[in-house]
Amino acid sequence: MAKDTDIKRRIDRVEEIIDQLDADEASLEDGRDLHDEGQELLSEIRERLQERDGEVIEIE
Repeated sequence: MAKDTDIKRRIDRVEEIIDQLDADEASLEDGRDLHDEGQELLSEIRERLQERDGEVIEIE
């Protein structure tokens, strides 16, 4: 279950990053840093799902 929490936490952070970038209030440097962080998080999410042959489902 810990892995599910880790994935959820990462997905939540990616969503926060998207919201920040969409708000268009970040400087160019901050935007680049947010983009890099988002890419790293997405890579980690993909790895965790592949390790467990994960199936993605929507949770509400």
